[in-house]
Amino acid sequence: MQNSSVTIQETQMVILADGETPSAAANARGHLFEKFIAKVLERLGYEEPRTENLNVTSDGIEIDVTAVHRLTRRQAIAECKAYSSPVSAKELVAFYGKLNTERLVLDDGGIDGFFFALPRTTQQGAEKARTIEERDPHFRYLNADATSQIAQEAGLTSPTPEVLRSLISSDPAIIVTEHGVFSCLKSLDPDTRTTAEIIVWAYTGQVPTVVIDLIRQSGYAAGARVRDARAESVSPVSSSPAQDESIIVEVRGSESDFEYQLPASPQYFVGRRKVISEVEAIISRGSGVVVINAQSGWGKSSLALRLKDSTRKLGGLCVVFDTRTAASQEYVARALRKAATQAQKNKILTLPESSSWASLASALETLKTAEWNLDSGPLVIFFDQFENIFNDELLTREFRNLALGIHELDSALSVGFAWKTDLVGWTEAHPYRLRDEIRSSAHVIQLPPLGPAEVDTLLRKLEQQLGAKLVRDLKERLREYSQGLPWLFKKLAGHVLREVSDGATQSQLVSEALNVQSLFEKDLSELGPNEREGIYQIARYAPVPVSEAMEIVPAEVVQTLLNRRLIVQVGEKLDTYWDIFRDFLVHGTIPIEESFILRVSPTSVGRLVREVIDLGGNAAVSDLASILATSETVVYNLSRDLRMFGVLAYEPTRIRLVDEFLAAIDSEDYLRRRVAKSLRRHRAHSTITRLVEQQGSEVPLSSFAHALPRAFPAVAASEKTWGLYAKSFAQWFEYAGIARLKSQSLVLMDETEPPTMDLLAGNLPRRWSRGVFPKKTPGPAITLLKRLRAGTEVKLGGSGVEGRASHELVLLGIVDVDSDGRIRLNDKSPLTSSGELIPDKLLDCLLQKPGMADAISLLRSDPTARAEDLGEIIARAYEVQWAQATVELVGKQVRGWAKIAGVKVVVDTRRRT
Repeated sequence: MQNSSVTIQETQMVILADGETPSAAANARGHLFEKFIAKVLERLGYEEPRTENLNVTSDGIEIDVTAVHRLTRRQAIAECKAYSSPVSAKELVAFYGKLNTERLVLDDGGIDGFFFALPRTTQQGAEKARTIEERDPHFRYLNADATSQIAQEAGLTSPTPEVLRSLISSDPAIIVTEHGVFSCLKSLDPDTRTTAEIIVWAYTGQVPTVVIDLIRQSGYAAGARVRDARAESVSPVSSSPAQDESIIVEVRGSESDFEYQLPASPQYFVGRRKVISEVEAIISRGSGVVVINAQSGWGKSSLALRLKDSTRKLGGLCVVFDTRTAASQEYVARALRKAATQAQKNKILTLPESSSWASLASALETLKTAEWNLDSGPLVIFFDQFENIFNDELLTREFRNLALGIHELDSALSVGFAWKTDLVGWTEAHPYRLRDEIRSSAHVIQLPPLGPAEVDTLLRKLEQQLGAKLVRDLKERLREYSQGLPWLFKKLAGHVLREVSDGATQSQLVSEALNVQSLFEKDLSELGPNEREGIYQIARYAPVPVSEAMEIVPAEVVQTLLNRRLIVQVGEKLDTYWDIFRDFLVHGTIPIEESFILRVSPTSVGRLVREVIDLGGNAAVSDLASILATSETVVYNLSRDLRMFGVLAYEPTRIRLVDEFLAAIDSEDYLRRRVAKSLRRHRAHSTITRLVEQQGSEVPLSSFAHALPRAFPAVAASEKTWGLYAKSFAQWFEYAGIARLKSQSLVLMDETEPPTMDLLAGNLPRRWSRGVFPKKTPGPAITLLKRLRAGTEVKLGGSGVEGRASHELVLLGIVDVDSDGRIRLNDKSPLTSSGELIPDKLLDCLLQKPGMADAISLLRSDPTARAEDLGEIIARAYEVQWAQATVELVGKQVRGWAKIAGVKVVVDTRRRT
C-alpha cells in the first residue's frame, strides 16, 4: 500500500479570510474568490471581468461574472460555485438555460459560457456537462481539478514538490487567502490512512505564518498539524488511531425484555414487521439513504438494532453508531472507516490500496473504488441519536454531504439516520434546512407507536416473567398508560416486576398512579441528597464529557448513578438513561399526556361517590354492591375512573375517598377541578382541540369517536365501542367545564361559562344529612354518641367503624357538623347528662326517618316481622330498588335500631330466609 504515493486526488477549493465578525469574514472570502476567478478567466484569454452577483452562504460562495475575450471580443458569462459538496445537475441546467436566453438577446448569439463547479458537479451533472460540451463548442465546464491546472498555468500555484511525492497523501487543495494562493495536501498515516498532518507550499518562498494559522483553524485541517513543505524536512508521520477510535461508539442493546434504560436487542424486539420489510427492501438495493423519524421512546434505536440483525441474516453487516459522541466533522469519515474495516474483515468488500479516510470526500471515493463481494449482503451504516447533531451546523452539513454522496457510489452501501421529531427550539435555527436536505435525499419512515397486537405480545411476555396472569384492570392500565410506546411499556413493566417481587399485589398496583412522572419521582426518591444533586448537574449539561462531569460531581456519586443505571456512559460522555428523563430533571415536567380511557359516564360514577360519602368516605365494595343493587365487578368498574383522576386512595376491597376530598369545603368544586386538571393534560383533550382547529367550533361526536383510535394506538375496540368511549369523554368534558354537548356535537366551553352538570349537588357538610337510614347496626353509633357526651372531639367521616357510625348519627339528626368537620351533640341527643340512653327520645328521632314509622308500626304489631318485609318498607320510602340481599340487610338494621329504642323485637328463626 505504501508504494502508492497519492490516493484520492480530487482537488478542493479552500478560501480563508479573517474578519471581526462572521459576516465580515464571509464577505472577505467572497471577494477573494472573485479575484481568483478573475485571474483564471484572464489565463483563459478574457479581460474586463465584472461581477454581476456575489453571494456567500453557509454552503459556499456563488459569483456570476461577465468578461470579454482579448482577441475575439466575444462576451463570456461565468457562473462559479464553490461548495462543500458536489454541485447538483439542476444548477448546471439552470445556468445553461440562462446562457441561451442571453444568447437570444444578441443577434449573433456570440456568448461563451463557463460553469465552475468546485469541487465538481454530481455524477448526473457531469454527464449533462459532457453532453452540452459535445454539442456546444462555446460552453465549458470546469471542476476543481481543471481549475487547479489553470491556476498552475497562470503561475498562481506550483505542482507538488518532489520531496512530497514519496508520501502517501490525499485531498489536494488550493488555498486562497489575501496573502496569496497556496497548495496543500494531507499526509496520511501509512496504517490507518487518516490525516497525519497538513503540508502546504507556496509558488515560491515560504508560506507566511498567518496562512499556516488560517489553515490550522479551518475545517479542512480539522485540528491536524500544519507545516510548510519548504521550511523543514518532510517524513512520514503517524496519527493516533486509539484517540480516533475512542469517539466512535456503537449502540448497545438490552439484556432482557424490560430493561428500559437501553433499546431492545433483536431477541427482545417486538413487531414492526411492515417497517422492517420496507427498510430491508431499500438496503438490499444498495446506495440508499433511510431516515427513521419518531418521537422520543417510540423505538427508533431498537429498530436500528433489529435491522442490524436483519442485515446479518442477509449475509451483510450493519453498524449502528451512537452519534452523541460526535464532536467534529472528522467524525463522519472516521465512522465510515470503522464500518468499512469491519466489512472487509467480514469479506463484504476489499478496500483499494489507495484508501484514504482523511475526509468525507476521500472516504466516499475509497468506498466507490472498493471491490464489493457480489455474493455477500449489504453494508449498512446507521447513525442513531441523530438529533444531537443538529446543535452543530458544520457537523450537520458534513452528514448532509454524506447523504447526498451515497447515491453516487453505486455500491451495496446504505446509510440510515434516526432522530426524534419532538424537538423544540432548533427547528427555527439554520440546521433545519440541512435536516430537510437529508430527508429529501432519503426514504423517510415515520415510526408509529406499537399497535394493540404488539402490546398484547409485550403483556404476554410480562405475564411469563411474573409467572402469573395479569388481572384485567392492571392489564388495561398498562395498555393505556404505555400509549404504545416501547420504552414506556418497559418502564411500567419493570416497575410492576419490581413491586411484585417486593410483595405488592396486582390490586395495589392497579390503584397506583401508573404514570411515568410518578415513576421518575420514585427513581429520585431512592437517592440521597448528593446523588440527587449530581444527577441534576449531569442532566443540565448532558451529554457531558466524563472529565467535565468529574469536575462538578464527585466520582463516587457518578459511580453510584451509573450502578443504578440512571446515567449511562457513551464513549467519553455521560448522559441520562433516557432523554425524556433528562427533560424531567431539567424542566420538572414530561411531554407525555395522560392516556387512560374513560368508560363510564359521570352520572353513574356520581351515584357511587354519593354512596361512599353517605358511608363516611370509606366503604366496602360488597356493601356498595348491595346498596347499588349491582355486582362487585360493576363497583370496581365505576371506581376505576375515580382512581384515574386521583380521587380515590388505595385500600383493599374498599372504596375510600382521598383525604383532600373529604377536607374540601366545597367537594363538588374540588372534584370538578381535579377532573379538569387531569383531562386538560389528556390525549382526548388534545384530540378534541385539534379537531376544533380543523373543523370549526362544533365537532360532531362521530368525528371525535373516529379520531380516538389514533390517540390510543395500543387499544383495540370496535367502532361501536369507540363511540361509547367518545360519549363518556364528552360527558366528563362537560362536567369539567371543558366542552359541552350540543345535540350530537361537542363545543369547547369558555372558562367564564358556568358548569352545566353537578355530581354531588352541594358541599360536604350538608350532604352528610342525606342518604338511606339505617345502613349499619346501632352499637358503634351509640358508643360514639357516649364518647361525644364525655367530651371527646370527633371529626366527621374517616375510615373504619367510627367513620360509618358518625354518618349514622348525622342522618338521625342528633349531631351537628361545624365548618371544620367536627361533630357536636345537639338538643335532640337521646342521652342524659351522665351518658345514659333515653330510648323514647331515640325512638322519636327514628320515627322522623323515611319509612321508619311504618317499619316500627309493623314490629309493634308483629315483633317477629321478617327482615325482608322491613327492608321493603324502607326501600319504598326512599323510592329505590334493591337486590334481595340489600333489602334483608337494611331490614336487619331496622330491627336493631328499633330494639335499642325500646320496641319489642323477636327474631323467629323459623321465619328466617
